[in-house]
Amino acid sequence: MRARLLWDALGDLDGGKPVWRVAEGVEPNADASQWTIRVRKGITFSNGAQLTAKDVLFSLRTIAANPGGQSALLASADFAAARLPDSHTLKVPLKQPNGFFDLALAQSMFIFPDGTKNLSKAPGSGPFTLSKWEAGKSSVLVANPNYWDASRGGPYLDGIELYSVTDSAARLSGLKAGQFDYAGSVPLTAVRSEQGNTSLRILMPPKDLWTELTFTMNLDQKPFTSPDFAEAIKYAIDREAMVKTVTLGYGETANDARGMHQPWYTDGLPKHEHDPDRARSLLKKAGMQGASLTLRTSDFAYGLVESASAFVQQAKEVGLTVRLDKVPAADYYSDMGKLLSTPIQTSANSPMPVPLDLLNYYGSQAVYPLTGKAPKRLETLLSDMRRSVSDEDRKQAVGDVQHYLHDNGGDAIFARMPSAAAATPKVQGVESLGWPEYPSLRDAFLSA
Repeated sequence: MRARLLWDALGDLDGGKPVWRVAEGVEPNADASQWTIRVRKGITFSNGAQLTAKDVLFSLRTIAANPGGQSALLASADFAAARLPDSHTLKVPLKQPNGFFDLALAQSMFIFPDGTKNLSKAPGSGPFTLSKWEAGKSSVLVANPNYWDASRGGPYLDGIELYSVTDSAARLSGLKAGQFDYAGSVPLTAVRSEQGNTSLRILMPPKDLWTELTFTMNLDQKPFTSPDFAEAIKYAIDREAMVKTVTLGYGETANDARGMHQPWYTDGLPKHEHDPDRARSLLKKAGMQGASLTLRTSDFAYGLVESASAFVQQAKEVGLTVRLDKVPAADYYSDMGKLLSTPIQTSANSPMPVPLDLLNYYGSQAVYPLTGKAPKRLETLLSDMRRSVSDEDRKQAVGDVQHYLHDNGGDAIFARMPSAAAATPKVQGVESLGWPEYPSLRDAFLSA
């Protein structure tokens, strides 16, 4: 949240599509093997320096060179061969065509001055500047009087103080006591208990940004090498019950495809309804009646242990015994080898544009191929998707991949739920813009 206030990004996401900020526009060439970034003129850093394409190139190179989720999104770019035709134009060739590179560039790609050595102290072009920062405690930000985009919006507040409060109960207590005006990541149990409290306002992100609860099955690991067994799991899940008990009724059922409510989501997918009889038939076909299964889970995020525990009872109905392997939160995602070799585990997938999600989790170039090696057909569909350029072709290619994964993939995506926040009634203008857990306060204000 602090970064979004101090450093402007190339672009934000709204409704699954880019809304450009530092970039005035981003366009591919005919085969998406090179992308042109046109940098907006008239932007200055807080130290008075003009922001140019040279700063953008430096920032993207720096992000790409540091291991993490953002560097993975930039992996297809050949920044060593990038060119600067003029002070506000950057041309980035790719190592292979990627028709969705624009979505990657809208994933919080913050822009720092060229040559910055200490990024935590880098001047920014955002609506606020940093006055005070105590790591792990709090930070004080003051409005940038020379903000380049003030004519179209904020900052409306003179200053913002952000507190690091890791305990959700303490965040809510501080809000109710008047210590804070806004508290992020409020558990759904608290949403239910506070629903009659008129002194609070519960904030929910738009549905395209809800978290997806998933049982991730590795199709290279027994017993999921049997397609019938993997399909049986999908029919054994009582999705309506998961929504009622795990999301406390605030969520919705999902249908084994990523990104419902996004413009990229494909229509016409047949529903995997709760069907114990069909699940039992598929288990019998796989020769797995009365089988036992260990489901890896953790309290890393709300909904993981809760859904795993609920499935233990649901699985009994089809003759399947499920035991839980509860892993400490700190260890759940720390061992990549374990993640890639576990037969089945729980996941709470944060929202991302569907095309990026698909490239992130499936295929030979995936960062997190948790469902195993992609079959030849899926590799072909993913390759076709990367090469699609026009909006029509991109939509069709994404749909083809989603249809394949719905029918043959290892992700049983069974429910979706919102990431709630709470605020006093006077808080206005908080926007998710792609990240509901870390929303933008750029245009936030306090009403009378």
